[in-house]
This record gives sequence, C-alpha cells and structure tokens, in this order.
Amino acid sequence: MPIVKRTIDDLPPLDEERIKKLKEMRDEDINFSDMPALTQEQIAMFVPAKLLNRSLYRPVKIPVKINYDADVLEWFRSFGKGYQTRINSALREYMLAHCVN
Repeated sequence: MPIVKRTIDDLPPLDEERIKKLKEMRDEDINFSDMPALTQEQIAMFVPAKLLNRSLYRPVKIPVKINYDADVLEWFRSFGKGYQTRINSALREYMLAHCVN
C-alpha cells in the first residue's frame, strides 16, 4: 500500500455539517489501515507533547513560597522583568533532562 501524505490544506472545511458527522463517528468507524502498528519500544519512547513543545502546554500555575539563595535570585533578576518565568523555564529544562521514560 502506498504512503499517502496530506497537509492540513488537503482537509475539507470544518463546517457545521462536517463537525456533526465527526462527533457522531464511532471509534470502530475510523480507518487505521494506512497507520502501522507501534512496537512496545516505540511506545516506551513517547514523551508527552506538553513536555516537548511549550506552545502546546498551558500549565496550571500554583502560587508557592520558596526560598532561593540570594545570589541565585539576584542573578535571575539581573536580566530584568520576567525572572520568575526564567526560573520556571530553568526548572523545566532540568526536569526534562532528568525525566525517566
């Protein structure tokens, strides 16, 4: 079976009728014949998209009181406004680097 490549532009427009048909579609009606089955090794390598692509992830922010070493805090603040976001980004990078699948 040949591989078929499509882009978002190839899809029919999502008008009210198409949305209704998609909502009514059952899982059993979806054709997966052109999608190869994944191996257990491939599945084990998956990382949630929200951890890989920040634009896909909208985390819940939780206010906490945390104590930093003065020099660490001053260094982040030295770059100007947004230091808390930079601290969060640094912690996220550390988390992703140490994430065990």
